[in-house]
Amino acid sequence: MSENELAVIKPEALKTYIWLQCFDGSIQQVEEEVAMFCPMICLEIVKNGTGSSKNHAIVLPERVSPASLSLILNYCRFHQVPGRSNKERKSFDEKFVRIDTEKLCKLASAALGLQLRPLVDLTCGALARIIGGKTPDEVRDIFHLPDDLTEEEKLEPLKNVNDDPTIRLLNRLYAKKRKELQERQKLKDVQTQEQKDERSLDELLCFINGHGDSRGGKASKNKKRNKRRKDQVKNPTKADSEPVNKEGASCVVPCKEDSNNLSRHPCQSPNLQDDVEYPFDNADLDDGLDPAMREELDR
Repeated sequence: MSENELAVIKPEALKTYIWLQCFDGSIQQVEEEVAMFCPMICLEIVKNGTGSSKNHAIVLPERVSPASLSLILNYCRFHQVPGRSNKERKSFDEKFVRIDTEKLCKLASAALGLQLRPLVDLTCGALARIIGGKTPDEVRDIFHLPDDLTEEEKLEPLKNVNDDPTIRLLNRLYAKKRKELQERQKLKDVQTQEQKDERSLDELLCFINGHGDSRGGKASKNKKRNKRRKDQVKNPTKADSEPVNKEGASCVVPCKEDSNNLSRHPCQSPNLQDDVEYPFDNADLDDGLDPAMREELDR
């Protein structure tokens, strides 16, 4: 082929291309010199000989999405061109990482999967500047992370490898907060024990069955018993009903109503337990009177 014919051929026709396949199945055709800028892709081409055709495309890691791959290829196209000054490269890098936080995180993960170390350092440095000086809660809001830490886990002491006075002071504050949290928990446990239900099983069952407040059950029973006793005092016992003592026997004592008749009434003394009756007639009653006086009284 003559020099004139070579001059007519476009530079793009002389380039070689390789095929890259993302995890979602999409396949892209990329310039070989641009793709070789990534160590992972370069190793696949040199060692395994893949990527030469669409049927033998290089399968990229799962973390490399088509959007992230497009950004990485733009980064490689700029930096693989020789002769650029450090000022140009620095200006390009600063503009390159001015994207939203979510895309920046995905880009850093994809660069790590392709083993592209300069881009990993660039993206991680941008993320460090974003979270610099932020509290843990603010960092969770920025990256939309769930707050699944307990109060004690949030107050865990930080590692102070370089003996930083700021971290040392922060650990002291964390220790003080942990102590306050433990005292608050102890006070809550004591209050819980004081409020513990001391009712018996029968009282609880009575309450569950709908018989009212089990605590007032005993008081109501005592009121009914006292009322019954008052009624017994107001209404005397009938003559034919005789109370039974503790041993089950009737207790009666003689009571003199008039000079001629004697009647028996139940014994009201609880201490009298002897089962004794006095079946005697008037003639047998010895009252200690003189016989003459007794005749006077009988008249």
